[in-house]
Amino acid sequence: MKAGFVLGVSDGRVLVRRRKGEPCNQPVCGLDTLDVHLALGAISYDSRSTFVVIPRNLTANLYVSLVIQPVMLPFMNSIQRGVFQQDNALYHTAVVTQHALQSVDMLPWRARSPDLSPIEHVWKNIGRQLQRHPQPAITVPVFTDQVQQPWNSIPQTDIRNLYDTMHAHLHSCIQNSGGFTGY
Repeated sequence: MKAGFVLGVSDGRVLVRRRKGEPCNQPVCGLDTLDVHLALGAISYDSRSTFVVIPRNLTANLYVSLVIQPVMLPFMNSIQRGVFQQDNALYHTAVVTQHALQSVDMLPWRARSPDLSPIEHVWKNIGRQLQRHPQPAITVPVFTDQVQQPWNSIPQTDIRNLYDTMHAHLHSCIQNSGGFTGY
């Protein structure tokens, strides 16, 4: 459902590309602020939702008004026999969120359970594409554009494959006592 991405610098270090002998661009070298945003979206065997970019300091009320009502409820209503899954982030477990999702069939998320959600693979692939992008996203509009393109271009057959291999993924997780599965 979600992935966190850092706009600008990810770990406090600033990596600068420059030619040998070229002086460092001081304003760039002085950049030390982090702007973390979340990209949220949902997938199903036959479709995907639109995605939403939101600030990391999300409250339950904002989650309901920015994500659940305009994006997730319409998406879930479009799917026959759809089951919604989200982790136990505070804004997911809040009463206001649970109330907003009362009409949706939910898959419970156990504490300390391995994350087997197929969408994690989607976010991982999008993250790789963002890392390879020649221009780092330093503003929310640029970030949104840079996520929109790979989100829309993932073939639905790739998403179906994630669901089709779920049985093997679960089996591997059980065999490894919830540890690393290689998926």
